[in-house]
Amino acid sequence: MPNMNDNSPVNPRPLRRRQRQQQPKGLRQKLLARFPAYEKWLQPKALIALGLGFFLLITVPITVLAVNGSRNRAADAQTQGYSNLSGEGALPSFTPVPPPEPSPTPSPSPSPTPEPHPSNMVLQKGIDAPVIIEIQARLMELGYMEADEPISSFGPMTEEAIRHFQRQHSLAEDGKIGMETYTLLMSDQATKYTVFLGADGTDVSELQSRLRELGFMDDVTGHFGEATESAVKRFQQLNGLTDDGKVGARTREALYADNAKANYHKFGEKSEEVKSYQSLLNKLGYLTTTPDGNYGADTTAAVKRFQELNGLIPDGFLGYTTIKTLKSSGAAPNALQLGMKGSDVERVQKRLKELGYTKNVTGYFGEITQEAVKAFQKRNSLGTDGVVGRVTMAKLISSSAKKPASSSSGSSGTPSVPSEGSGSGVDKLISVAESKIGSKYVFASKGPNTFDCSGFVYYCLNQAGVRIGYMTSASWQHTDRFQRISSMSDLKRGDILSFEGHVGIYIGGGKMIDASSSQGKVRTTSGITSSSYWTSHFVCGYRVF
Repeated sequence: MPNMNDNSPVNPRPLRRRQRQQQPKGLRQKLLARFPAYEKWLQPKALIALGLGFFLLITVPITVLAVNGSRNRAADAQTQGYSNLSGEGALPSFTPVPPPEPSPTPSPSPSPTPEPHPSNMVLQKGIDAPVIIEIQARLMELGYMEADEPISSFGPMTEEAIRHFQRQHSLAEDGKIGMETYTLLMSDQATKYTVFLGADGTDVSELQSRLRELGFMDDVTGHFGEATESAVKRFQQLNGLTDDGKVGARTREALYADNAKANYHKFGEKSEEVKSYQSLLNKLGYLTTTPDGNYGADTTAAVKRFQELNGLIPDGFLGYTTIKTLKSSGAAPNALQLGMKGSDVERVQKRLKELGYTKNVTGYFGEITQEAVKAFQKRNSLGTDGVVGRVTMAKLISSSAKKPASSSSGSSGTPSVPSEGSGSGVDKLISVAESKIGSKYVFASKGPNTFDCSGFVYYCLNQAGVRIGYMTSASWQHTDRFQRISSMSDLKRGDILSFEGHVGIYIGGGKMIDASSSQGKVRTTSGITSSSYWTSHFVCGYRVF
């Protein structure tokens, strides 16, 4: 223990340590020691609040200025453009652009109504839409409609064709096109038009009528039952076709061909029944040999000529309809007339030339020959109908036949006759055709008020005095009966037009009158010589007059 009264020096370190310990520690204690009057402001909570207030006072204005500056720069970039730089390294200056006016809120535009299509609605009769063109073209390709230029209108023939398609594919037969029918129709699974066991309809009745004519069945019921199936099989066997009992495109065409083989009285047969029919043909002037019951070449030729002049298919068989017509009081007698072709026509032309009434010997009885016959008949005091019947023929070959009078002849002594395609026959044909415009289209119908395309041509020609048998559109493509016209540019008024699966009557000016399956009626069709459809499907024309 140091002596306090000792005069020895004292160590200062302990003293300073004690002084430091006695001094206040921390900022608060130091402030309290220096400013005791502000003790309440130097409490911990007050100091925290004071510090927080000072922090906000400094940071909030800085933050606001920074945000506003950023916004101003973004607006300037959108509304101002750079001005030309004044020199290298110069900052770009801006040309002030007034802010854009606020755009008005556009009113919503209505969505366009979609075209009718099986994907959005069921199509039915009366609808007009582009997809109908595609549907009709497919129906024609498969044989459910006759070939024609497809249109966008859903008419009754389209409805009937759809019913046949649905019938064949075991769908509900409503004639409407929903997505199920449409999808199958356009698919590879769609089958071509065929009539078979269980079918009902006018198409069945029409087939049965032809089978009856050829001697394969007795009744027409409109129902394709087992008897019809058996009749079809027999026809197919006899005509070299696959005997499946179904009527497809090949069987249908064979049924209406003029070389179809019948199951009735035919070449090679000998019977008393045949002899009785020969007697009727002889009486009407078709058979020139003595009836003997032998169905030979002379009888076949006589039957064909009878069928031609009586509007039947000239197949040479004595079938149901042929016999019925032959026994009727309305059977037309034999006579050479407009539209005929053959060696007997050639013989008449030679005699007319010999007498000085014509210069033409072609074997075809056209309008020139008709006018020559009329001139002969007038000169010899006969009825001037232009037809070479029994009376006219007898006078023509007699030694008393008069030559033309000199006053009715030109320098050559031959009467003046009209050129081809310009006579009264053409006018009459077109007049008949025009009178039927608007008539309903019915498949396989031959008039007088309903027609298909080949039935319409057949009817008009016969009404115009051209007595021909019925020919299908396919038969028209290869007939050699009339003068064939190969180019559309050579067509003349009154020519018969043959297309792939279709026929019509040319009336000049690029127009024809035809029975249309797509429109379901007889109509006038314009622009056929320039239409891509008709020019691409044209086969040939035929000069009848």
